[in-house]
Amino acid sequence: MLYPMLVEYYVWFGLLLLATTWFTRQSKPETRRNLMYGYGMIVVLGFLLGFDWVAGVIFGLLVLEIGRVFKGWLDKKESQLKK
Repeated sequence: MLYPMLVEYYVWFGLLLLATTWFTRQSKPETRRNLMYGYGMIVVLGFLLGFDWVAGVIFGLLVLEIGRVFKGWLDKKESQLKK
């Protein structure tokens, strides 16, 4: 059920991945720039070559970016509770 939705909104998920990367990686501009280039390359090549499976890869990368921020938030809350 998720896969057809990913393929249908392929470009939007790609743009969401790039926007999420832009906002979540502000502390290290060098890493952010490299990830933006890499993710953009994946999105464009997957779209131009018609690889539908890249939609799943984009969704996975999006989940990893959001999960990294969520883990940082949880770690901060844990350290506050230990005080």
